[in-house]
Amino acid sequence: MNIRIDAQRHRQALLKAAREVFLLHGITAPLELVIARSGLGRATLYRHFPDRAALALAVGSQSLDSLALLVETGDGSASLQDLFDYLVRSHTANPFLADVWRVASSRADEVRQLIDRFRALFEAPIHRAIAEGTCRPDLKPSDMFLVVAMLGTSIREPDSEARQRMVERMRELIGEGLWPRPLS
Repeated sequence: MNIRIDAQRHRQALLKAAREVFLLHGITAPLELVIARSGLGRATLYRHFPDRAALALAVGSQSLDSLALLVETGDGSASLQDLFDYLVRSHTANPFLADVWRVASSRADEVRQLIDRFRALFEAPIHRAIAEGTCRPDLKPSDMFLVVAMLGTSIREPDSEARQRMVERMRELIGEGLWPRPLS
């Protein structure tokens, strides 16, 4: 077996295990749980991810890859509403994503790169939405990072039904701030 392919498979197994463990126990869960769930060894984990921050950033980067795929799908005209809905769904399904930035704060340059990448994904959809009049005219890509932070507060509820109600209400409240208000 090609070592490179084997290493890629191990990395993906570790990331999958990390997402599952972080979902169940939060992003500060013991890395021993990630090791056990992946079925790989401690040395393999640390060969790929030297610390929790590196693992959290890799999980966050995968989430951005999915968002980028949505932006780039078809003719690249994903709407701001599509991206907002994706953020709500992804953070509801993976509430630990809201904490990636906090856990990875020791890697400021890498965090900045992810944040810049996140903002860049929203530039064209926001400019289109402003031109179409479907969002408030002063909305900036950096505001979407604040949206994620607000979503993060609504997804910490442990009861799934209560969390879903909170997320839906947060979607309404945040949406009121993003979309233009009808003239009265």
